Amino acid sequence: MTTTNYRDAFASFAGAPLDPRTYRSLLYLALAVPLGFGYLIAFSIAGSLSLGLSVTILAPVAVLGTLLLAVAVVWADAKLTAGLLGVEVSPWFPSRDLGIAEFCKRLVFARPTWTGLLYLCWRMVLAVIALVVLTTGLSLASGLLVAPLAYGEFLLIDYRLGVYRVNTMPRALGAAGLGVVVGLLTLYAANLLGRVAAAVTSTLVDDSSVVAAEGNRDLEGDGDAEGDRDAEDDPDAGSDAD
Repeated sequence: MTTTNYRDAFASFAGAPLDPRTYRSLLYLALAVPLGFGYLIAFSIAGSLSLGLSVTILAPVAVLGTLLLAVAVVWADAKLTAGLLGVEVSPWFPSRDLGIAEFCKRLVFARPTWTGLLYLCWRMVLAVIALVVLTTGLSLASGLLVAPLAYGEFLLIDYRLGVYRVNTMPRALGAAGLGVVVGLLTLYAANLLGRVAAAVTSTLVDDSSVVAAEGNRDLEGDGDAEGDRDAEDDPDAGSDAD
């Protein structure tokens, strides 16, 4: 790594507290924890229900219901991600103007349905990562930063290899300095996770090409239908032209 790269990396690390994206990412990660575990519970129940009904005539209904729930959750979650992280995505949802048979066919066989399921798996993993980063980083940083106000015989830092007793002001100031570093690391990690989440969302959920293709198909279908209706209303048009 060159000197310029080191300088850029340090500027990115030290500038994390001044970057508005950092705080949007913190909010996004704070919401990711309950949402991710909520998705895990909801789709575990839906998957178990589908598996339990797999030997009955209700199996197709259960599978379609689970897929529809997944597509709806991905659509709403992608909108939330776009609002918080500023990423431009066009989540896919089957057109409600389709007939029931075509709607179900697209729900099962369309690629965005299955990439959306991958996205939900990613959100569950992100919930665990966010829980570890936020609880460990923020609690440790805040505990060290208040050391100058609470140092004494009872303030100890257990770092697994031993116990460091913070019972003097110089040691308390050193602990507070370490707290600043831990806080910067936590903010930088949150910023980095926000960028990764935006990239994953854009890759797995942005189906603007699919949405545009379906829109064109619908327009072509409408155009053909109108043309057929005109031909039926004026059957002599073709003969007049001849």
